[in-house]
Amino acid sequence: MTEMENPGCALAGATGAGKPCHATAAGAPTLAQPKTRAKRAGFYHVMPDGGEPFTLYAVGREAWALDRLRMAGLQGCTPIEQPAPRWSAYVHSLRGRGVPIETLTEPHGGEFAGHHGRYVLRAIVRKGGAA
Repeated sequence: MTEMENPGCALAGATGAGKPCHATAAGAPTLAQPKTRAKRAGFYHVMPDGGEPFTLYAVGREAWALDRLRMAGLQGCTPIEQPAPRWSAYVHSLRGRGVPIETLTEPHGGEFAGHHGRYVLRAIVRKGGAA
């Protein structure tokens, strides 16, 4: 059997039919983003009501969520007011680290009526400093 031409690299890597081809964007051989430091990061001093104060270091979306909860105060935040892809995951992670966050369920109207969670920070949290 003779070796067949493979124009445009169709199925090159999957079938083992010759050298695999790689897609390029504007001449760049790879689309991977460089690893950089988190845009949001910092130490937070958490003082829960009736609990022992502690310090935690939060980065990325976890720090973003904690900042939003701090700014919202007793009113709290909802994913509707502060859109983010995984609010419940950020809250779950922070709770796992000891940050007291309450979830209140409230209804909403509109074309897709239903209910949503409002997350309320139940501690005094200050940003800054070191552990």
